[in-house]
Amino acid sequence: MKKVRLLFPILLLMCICACTNKPYPQSLRVADSLIHNNPDSAVILLEELKRSMAFEPQATQMYYQLLTIKAKDKAYITHTSDSLIKTVVKYYEERKDRERLPETYYYAGRVYRDLGDAPQALEYLQKAIDASSDQNGNYQLKSRIYSQMGYLYLYQDIYDKTPEVFKEAYKYNQLSNDSTGMVYDLRDIGRSFSTLQQTDSAIYYYKQADYLAKTIKSNHLQSMVNSELSGYYSKLGMYQEAYQTLQIAGRDFEAHNRPPYCATTARYYYYTNQLDSAEYYYSQLLSVNSTLHKAGAYQGLANIAQRKGKYKEALLYFKDFLAYSDTLQSITQSETVRKVQALYNYQLKEKENSKLQRQAANYKLWNILLIFSLLSLVFLFIAYHQFRKKKEQQQLVKQERIKQIPKERYAQSNTYLEKNKEQIKVLELSLHKAEIEKDQLRQDLLKAQKSLIEKTNEQITATQRVQKQSELALKHSDIYKKFHFAVQGSDEKIGNDDWKELMCAVDEAYNQFTTRLLELYPMKTIEIQVCVLIKIGLSPAQIAFITIRSRQAISSIRKRLYSKVMGKDGTPEQWDNFISTF
Repeated sequence: MKKVRLLFPILLLMCICACTNKPYPQSLRVADSLIHNNPDSAVILLEELKRSMAFEPQATQMYYQLLTIKAKDKAYITHTSDSLIKTVVKYYEERKDRERLPETYYYAGRVYRDLGDAPQALEYLQKAIDASSDQNGNYQLKSRIYSQMGYLYLYQDIYDKTPEVFKEAYKYNQLSNDSTGMVYDLRDIGRSFSTLQQTDSAIYYYKQADYLAKTIKSNHLQSMVNSELSGYYSKLGMYQEAYQTLQIAGRDFEAHNRPPYCATTARYYYYTNQLDSAEYYYSQLLSVNSTLHKAGAYQGLANIAQRKGKYKEALLYFKDFLAYSDTLQSITQSETVRKVQALYNYQLKEKENSKLQRQAANYKLWNILLIFSLLSLVFLFIAYHQFRKKKEQQQLVKQERIKQIPKERYAQSNTYLEKNKEQIKVLELSLHKAEIEKDQLRQDLLKAQKSLIEKTNEQITATQRVQKQSELALKHSDIYKKFHFAVQGSDEKIGNDDWKELMCAVDEAYNQFTTRLLELYPMKTIEIQVCVLIKIGLSPAQIAFITIRSRQAISSIRKRLYSKVMGKDGTPEQWDNFISTF
């Protein structure tokens, strides 16, 4: 039934246009006219015409093939082969068809982009620009060509070229009075400046895109632009601006835009200490079929749980975060390999073409050796790049975890407690003023804010009390006393069971201390022992005595651990300070 409904307007349009005289069959011209606004109908019509095309002249068949590629592209049907576009390109190149070549090259670029061959796609898009350079008009096609080049540059991490390319796309959309296209171009310019870390320029173009979307009264486009801008503000730490743009983004967004909206909203509430709201939006992301968003959600939930003192829950979330981070890293590595392989295949093809043109038999052996050498270098490069990427990702996760430690300590500190108390006093003054003014709505808001901060202080106080009791229990334990007596000349021997018992006691008192350390760096037994002894307050000399090592060896271990975990040189004392607060 749906198919019949789609074909009815098609047949009607064919009847209206039947009296005109064009070189191509009327049915193909109808399909061409439908592609821009109703590509699904065009795909159906072209499929219906497939059998009849076998009896048409070659020119008509090639035009039909071009329209088929074009309609599927407009209908977001992924291209899976380049065999068809190769035939069409060859046909129009041989005939030097100035009218069809720019569009043919453009869709060749689109095909190779879908196939993941960015170098080949860029080559055809450049050919499309060259072929259309002496033509006036056709501004929408030129805009699409430059826009696609910009996306491919972003995909290839060639960030320095992207702003100018997107500006060209914007220029041609201006000439064609395509306001919607201009909004997307301004957003893309802002996005490209953000990759170059040119913050002022990025924000300027995002705001220009928002202003234009507002001018043409498109809530959908405004939501799209502000959703991306709020995420950018959040990354910059500009949370007030992020909140303001979030309000605009939330007015009208499609289902596929909800995950970025939830992620940005969650970050805003987290960094403004509205943890329950942040938890709600992070939880929303767990149902999203996206490794990136799930990794971010679990990390956010882990941080929230830790700040609330729910350490077991935080540990479970953090494990899930690490699992999704590993998956994300694997996907990134695979994509990197695919990019390198596409570039290699493209280079290999060019070399092979050059070899065929020379037609010199005495160079064949050298070319084979060169190809083999290049292949070896590419494999070595991929292996090295994967190794470096993995190390970098591990270091980033580790450094991010280390950065969170002072923030987490501060969130449970007396300083933060006193700051909250001061804020409560300010709220009480504002509440008193609101009561005098009989502003009930403001009273309710201030009371809710005051209650939230008071509950936070209660949680902090409870966490501190639990921590103190845990530390006191450790210091009164037999195993704690045994190690402290051992450094005073006690005759008691320290055995393996004693070490295990001490580590269990320290883990219980300090939230799985040894487990968290091993997540930062895979330590040897002696290194873990040194860290545990530092944690229970023994001096370097006492640690050397218990572990039967020299003081110099203990200093070397502490200095080495600081370098490995922090990624920079440091002193043994700096490692001691880190352990005492970990």
